[in-house]
Amino acid sequence: MIFDKCGEKLGEALSVFIDVLNPELIVIGSIFARCEKLLRPSMERVIKKEALSLNAAACRIVPAALGESIGDIAALSLSE
Repeated sequence: MIFDKCGEKLGEALSVFIDVLNPELIVIGSIFARCEKLLRPSMERVIKKEALSLNAAACRIVPAALGESIGDIAALSLSE
């Protein structure tokens, strides 16, 4: 399924990010906020496999709280 492949690629990218920066929280907007239920299982599977276990355990990955409004807020913040 396409969402499995996308979740895997997201997990690969986040694994590198987690290993290099060791963040406590990653907030992802846009498509992840809309499709979290479809992307999260394969994303977490790859992170568990690829990222350092202590770093991965310390990091939470959440969808942006603004959800569908994120683009509107971003556009308004750039207007003069």
